[in-house]
Amino acid sequence: MMRKGGVIFDFNGTLFWDSPYQESSWDKYLQHYGISLTKAQKREYIHGRNGKDTFEILFGRKLSAVEIHQFTEEKEVLYRNECLKHKMELAPGAKLLLEELKANEVPMAIATASGKSNVDFFIDRFNLLEYFDAENIIYNDGSVKGKPHPEIFLKAMDSLGIAKEQTIIFEDSFSGIQSAINSKASTVIIVNSNDDEYLEFELPVINHFDEFDRNLLVY
Repeated sequence: MMRKGGVIFDFNGTLFWDSPYQESSWDKYLQHYGISLTKAQKREYIHGRNGKDTFEILFGRKLSAVEIHQFTEEKEVLYRNECLKHKMELAPGAKLLLEELKANEVPMAIATASGKSNVDFFIDRFNLLEYFDAENIIYNDGSVKGKPHPEIFLKAMDSLGIAKEQTIIFEDSFSGIQSAINSKASTVIIVNSNDDEYLEFELPVINHFDEFDRNLLVY
């Protein structure tokens, strides 16, 4: 049986443009632990990566599962509190695209490095189950290899039952983009939520989901 195509979204910085909230919460967290990082180091060590990889880099040692959970929740409480200070909305044009994909029965998934506590927060705040089946929201449960490894996107493809040759992935972070490329998805689209330069990638870049070429979809 031929497997049809589908769409996979990263979440933070892609469907939800939360970079200022992430930066603020990370700055507070790093200051608390006396850790100083350059912008380039944050991009490499933090953005798009899972908690285990990030915290082991930051603290310079292997961490137990208990420590990773503790450090992650400390930081994510700061992050969620920062989010709640602002009006939380999906990215420009995202809601219209999600409604269009749903109406045309295009398989959709989220593949995020966020942990369960944040994913539950997002599901509640954005009513994500209106668009995504719960089993198709793939998150960092502690067993998934972190981006730039492609495992999380491969898991999302398997969950949807779609072929990588007909998969469109939206990403914003450098490690996430590399992960999407490594998954061999047919199309990787960069969501420029941060006014970054993506000179190392020869990929389409959008600044609004209305800019996405709907002709790439397989209905």
